[in-house]
Amino acid sequence: MQRVQITGNSQRKVKDGYPLLVEDDLKDPSMKLTDGSFIALMASSQFMGYALVAKHRRQLGWVLSRDESETPTTDYFRKLFKQALVRRSTNFDPNLPQRVFNADGDGLGGVTIDRYQDYYVFTWYAQGIYQQREMLYAAFETATDHQFKGIYAKLRFNVGEANLKSQLVTGEAAPEPLLVTEGDVTYPVHLQDELTTGLLLDMRPIRQWMAGAELQGKTVLNLFSQENGITAAAAVAGAAKTISIETNKKGAAATADQLAVNNIDPDKQEIRAIDVNSYLDYAAKHRLSYDVVVVTAPTFARVKKQKFQVANDLTALLENALPAVRRDGQMIVATTANNFSMKKFQEAVSAAFDDSDRTYTVSDTFRLPADFVTRKAYLASNYLKVLVLTFDN
Repeated sequence: MQRVQITGNSQRKVKDGYPLLVEDDLKDPSMKLTDGSFIALMASSQFMGYALVAKHRRQLGWVLSRDESETPTTDYFRKLFKQALVRRSTNFDPNLPQRVFNADGDGLGGVTIDRYQDYYVFTWYAQGIYQQREMLYAAFETATDHQFKGIYAKLRFNVGEANLKSQLVTGEAAPEPLLVTEGDVTYPVHLQDELTTGLLLDMRPIRQWMAGAELQGKTVLNLFSQENGITAAAAVAGAAKTISIETNKKGAAATADQLAVNNIDPDKQEIRAIDVNSYLDYAAKHRLSYDVVVVTAPTFARVKKQKFQVANDLTALLENALPAVRRDGQMIVATTANNFSMKKFQEAVSAAFDDSDRTYTVSDTFRLPADFVTRKAYLASNYLKVLVLTFDN
């Protein structure tokens, strides 16, 4: 195994539990490291930890164990996966769609594993870690005692063949769609479909808020509705009407499917494939307003010639959305941008009210659900930020 000298600053980060490696952590940044290889991090002759080289943009790789006796073998990863599975089985409903292994939060950056009933979905974020897939699949299968119907893989890095983006790795194919439940709500998920399953598990706190909210007789406007499942949650919770906005027809169709599997007629709701700001301009022009407005802003999006970056454009989007919230209404604002701190997020939200006569109180704050295990030393891993704003007037 190649031994790699790291800088003094990197040594302190590794000791503190920071898992991400970048080229600047190396004493010799020009050193040739093979993507997908395991290396030993060294401070002169002192062992600092094992790492996996998984190059992606500025990322060099991920720190593994700091115990020199825990070499990165199949058995090491079996134990890592087993610990994560036991943690979830102890603390969570096994029937709930859930994140059973959360990358660096559970000890191995660059890969996540989600469970949908008896199926597992590996999502790979870098070629380097994907090169170790056979060992990791074998370790995971042993950790689960082979108790599953199938394992799928989704590749979120550039690959040459489109049919590799999503694939059945082992076992039997899942029904299409596979129906899963959260509380009283059913969701259709598509394990073979492209890069996602059709249900964002990290948005569960918002869906749970909807399930417990007093929505009878109220209207809910759900912006960016495709995979957050919020429209179906609101409708099942008793909303008088839901209005769902998505930028493309595929997203609009996905929202309609979520309503239909819950025996709610999509034609009696309002679903539009339109740019969000264009719809908000339309709503303002026609003096339309709603009791609850949900803004799950994407980190980055491009629609035709326009692009949206949450760190730069969230305030303007919320300024445009304010007139759509009724007096004494509520707005839920969320972002998954890991480079956007909670403080900056709150400041961006507050700034949207600077030139408005509207005021609000923050009635709820949510971060990632508990199955999305994170590291305190790596703030970027706790990426979800949600504010529930209750308007005072």
